[in-house]
Amino acid sequence: MEYDVVILGGGLAYTGAELLRNKGLKVAIVEKDPSHLGGVCLHEGCIPTKLYLFEAKKLYDLKASPLISLDRYSLNLKELKEKKKKLTKSLRDQIEKLLKGVDFLYGYGELIEPHIVQVENKKIKGRYIIINTGKSYPKSPNGNHLLELEEIPQRLRIGGDDPLALEFACIFALLGSSVELYFDDTSLNFLHPSIKGRLLKMLKDLHIDIKPLSEAPKEDVYWINKRVPNVESIRLDLAKDSLNHIIVDKNYETSLKGHYAVGDVNGIVELAHASRLQSLYVAKSITKEEGFFTPTYKIPYVLYTQPLSYAKVGYTKKELEEKGIEYTEKSVSLRAFAVGGMYHTEEGMAFLYFDKKGFLLGSELFTRDAGEIISTITVSLFSELNMDFLSKTCLPHPTISETLLLRLL
Repeated sequence: MEYDVVILGGGLAYTGAELLRNKGLKVAIVEKDPSHLGGVCLHEGCIPTKLYLFEAKKLYDLKASPLISLDRYSLNLKELKEKKKKLTKSLRDQIEKLLKGVDFLYGYGELIEPHIVQVENKKIKGRYIIINTGKSYPKSPNGNHLLELEEIPQRLRIGGDDPLALEFACIFALLGSSVELYFDDTSLNFLHPSIKGRLLKMLKDLHIDIKPLSEAPKEDVYWINKRVPNVESIRLDLAKDSLNHIIVDKNYETSLKGHYAVGDVNGIVELAHASRLQSLYVAKSITKEEGFFTPTYKIPYVLYTQPLSYAKVGYTKKELEEKGIEYTEKSVSLRAFAVGGMYHTEEGMAFLYFDKKGFLLGSELFTRDAGEIISTITVSLFSELNMDFLSKTCLPHPTISETLLLRLL
């Protein structure tokens, strides 16, 4: 069977499939597991972990409030797991409904020849191939297994070199587990030094026992290591880097013309929203529309720890110094504002960086709901606003977002 576009992997590249279908192209999505349509983001990553963090943060807020007195409160992990299961199934089903007219071919797919994908014993041809196979944890048990627990463990050991380990540590510490975290904090050196210090202090305040990764026992540990590319199904000799990511150009095209790689498997920006953006770019390129390219530094990043989280967009302090870019730093401490005490975010802080002409270069935040607040800064960065314009922007009061701009006058 022949298609205009064959997408290998059922992750967030399905957003590009919608655009391709709307332009009249014949599209197929090959996914190994019918229940895993939507990829890691939907089933083991963004969606379930943020659901767990959202519910766990409620327990923190109850405990942190001096005005609420409860003798006993806890969360039913089995019911939370069931809620996760229902939510992911509902979203997965909506993907199939959204992509009516796209062929879903379920089964293990391999790119065996240029433009030829074999799904089980059936070969299909694509004028264009989009590789969307993602990445997986290299060790087991891992975060996927933590999301399958039905009882809150009294004692939990988490180890790894991925900052995502901090998210899982926060989830179970807030749920009431005694957490031992085996982690190399040098992997957090991309953070502003002041933010890194407060983040580590917050983890200790949650009674998370942080120990060197080198001291991790070999057993009884859930491993949250940096994921590795899923390239076993790619039988062609495509160019790869030292970590086995598929190398692509600025159009996300591989070393083989007409073959693209989007999402985590190319290793450029391993974030769900970046995967979505890349798939849309490729879809527009295929349909000969005017494409767009987003520089990686303009893509926001969030580390969803709780009760406070970290977010950045643009250049960080570390990156500016490494690149030798002249900059001015504006800092804000939330302790000085009403929202700090109101929203249990006194330890929150933010840094904004500007060039010598006053244009925004980037920002780093450590606050409650940092992922929501960084959106304002992201829009400002894309809009190429300068300090003078931002200082005149009126935001609603009392909010955390407004405090970021109050020190610019």
